[in-house]
Amino acid sequence: MGPEYSKIGKTTPSQSAMVVSINNFSDEILTHILSFLPFKDAFRTTVLSKRWRPLFHSLSVLRFDDTCVKNPDNWILFRQFMDLVMFSPYSHNLTLKSFHLNCRSMRWDSKSDCFTLNTWLQEAKRRRVEEIQLFFFLEDFMKLLSGCPVLENLKTEEVLKAELKKLIIGCSMLEDLKYGYDDSIVGVTAGGYSKPLPKLSKADIHLFDVPLRAVSGVQFLTLTGMGKSLPNEEINSYYKGYPVFENLIELQLFWFDHCIHDWVEVVTMLQNCPKLQILSISKCRNSTTTEDSKYPNHVPKCVSSHLTTCKIIDYEPVEADFQFATYMLQNARLLQVMEIHCPFTPKAMVSPKFIDDLIYCPRISPACKLSLE
Repeated sequence: MGPEYSKIGKTTPSQSAMVVSINNFSDEILTHILSFLPFKDAFRTTVLSKRWRPLFHSLSVLRFDDTCVKNPDNWILFRQFMDLVMFSPYSHNLTLKSFHLNCRSMRWDSKSDCFTLNTWLQEAKRRRVEEIQLFFFLEDFMKLLSGCPVLENLKTEEVLKAELKKLIIGCSMLEDLKYGYDDSIVGVTAGGYSKPLPKLSKADIHLFDVPLRAVSGVQFLTLTGMGKSLPNEEINSYYKGYPVFENLIELQLFWFDHCIHDWVEVVTMLQNCPKLQILSISKCRNSTTTEDSKYPNHVPKCVSSHLTTCKIIDYEPVEADFQFATYMLQNARLLQVMEIHCPFTPKAMVSPKFIDDLIYCPRISPACKLSLE
């Protein structure tokens, strides 16, 4: 953001000819054309004529970026430009589809800035905005929310985390969620929410970010931080307590360093994913694998009737990993692809036997192709 928003040059002859040639278009067509221009170029059209001024302000998607704000003067110009667009009388009664604000400048610091941000958001809300996207550095985000008049009760990082989670699980129109605030859940308590987000189809979250019940209606799920557990069983059951994922067709599971890798837990989760077709498991070389792999007698429905692809990353030639891989090969009737990715430097006390035997393991699916990498 810079002086280009305050100093707009006069039109050239070629530009004037262009104005003459498209002035016969309806306002709807001209507004549609403006929507394809970079935002600051669309703004420049306001100097062409009186007719063009309201066209820009009728845009239903607003994108602001303060990346170029480098000094106090630029910051003043940026805020004036934001006010000019957000509070324009030409757009007062128009619905706003989307409001994007990319906040990378280090100028977001004072309470007055928090209040200004709040007024922009309130105006977007008044215009019945359908989507809001805000991009902040984490420290600036904490400062702004903590100083925002609407959220002035947020005094600690722990409370802020809790409020962010409440905000997420309260967004009934959310369709795609990617959330990874912090590994720590200090200060976050259980309780309150039990329904899935009705519109959500895709989620990429860390374990204990939001309750799994909130994302139980998705088709695509990426879950990071498997193997973690908390001493408080109430919180464990609130965030985990694997619900039934009725619509899930693709599942990716990731483990962290020094976590416990339990294959029985994976099979337990699969029992609650009746339509799963694609399963990807990324172990961690520094995780601990439990050896007690007594799977339930009942094979999960997804394994016997739907699973077509299974991938295991950082497979180790140990008995537990071998048992899980053979379990899938011997029970997945529709399995087409089984990918096994071994680490470059296997741990000590492993046996090549658990790789060689895997090659010759019987497969219930005649179409299954085993890939070892």
